[in-house]
Amino acid sequence: MKKTILISTVLMFLFSCGKNEKVKNDAETQYEELLSETQAHLGHNKKPLRKLIFKNLDEIEDSKEMNLNLLSKVASNLKIKYSDIKMKETSSINYDEQTVFFVLTTVSHEKKAFRTSDDDEELGNYFQRKYLFVNREDGSIIAEEFDDNLGYYDNEAIQFSKSHILKDLVFLNETTPAIAFYTEANASSRIVLYSEKKFTLITLVDNEIKKVLYEYPIRLTNGDSNGSGTFEIETLETGMSLSDHKTNGYFDLIISKNFYYEEAIESDVVNGSEEKSDLKIKKELEKIKYNGREYAFHRDDKHRFLE
Repeated sequence: MKKTILISTVLMFLFSCGKNEKVKNDAETQYEELLSETQAHLGHNKKPLRKLIFKNLDEIEDSKEMNLNLLSKVASNLKIKYSDIKMKETSSINYDEQTVFFVLTTVSHEKKAFRTSDDDEELGNYFQRKYLFVNREDGSIIAEEFDDNLGYYDNEAIQFSKSHILKDLVFLNETTPAIAFYTEANASSRIVLYSEKKFTLITLVDNEIKKVLYEYPIRLTNGDSNGSGTFEIETLETGMSLSDHKTNGYFDLIISKNFYYEEAIESDVVNGSEEKSDLKIKKELEKIKYNGREYAFHRDDKHRFLE
């Protein structure tokens, strides 16, 4: 009897909560699903598969793996000087028991460029980015590929950060691991406010590098400032998860998109204007499907608040 009363009480409580709760739209529901760390299972061994790739950028954990002895062997196999490797912009992760992946940044002494046609100001050293899958024992090269989009000169207006590899592999299905990393581009200016974090997923297929998702913008900031306390800025922040649904053999990607608009105007004693600030937020969702070659997406550069 007590058990029946207890169950009835619980049901009445849940019902009353449901009546008072506001009805959520599909976007809000899917957004909450994205943030929940749902799990699937891998093959016959029932190994848990993490569906959440990252909830937000602040919670991303980088891979700390870096075998310097192996990197020295890789440099020798590439026939480059170990001293030409920019260590602060080089990262690594174990792909499987036999294979290690590197994002290697090296200086090229052959490429020279100048800021103007008069050759009056050299842009400095050129740094190039290369993706490498290597043998874990002897550093022999399994697959390699330059990424010209991430090459830059010392004194260029747009600079690129280290490519940050996420500490966990992303399983695109029950058997296919992918390496996830992002690279930040930013403008060295106090007036023009621009930065962008671009996200890439890479796999190794038949000893060839396959970029299944390439440079998806997971954070984008645009705006301008007077160099002091007045600015207008719009920022896109994202979260990313794997859906339970597959297209062409790979899980769909679900991306939560939060747009933040902030405006600040400093006080002006001369004109008699007071300090002012404004903050607006807009949320959206996007699903990206694998088309058999890549996760194809349309780059959306449209501002939600800035004109």
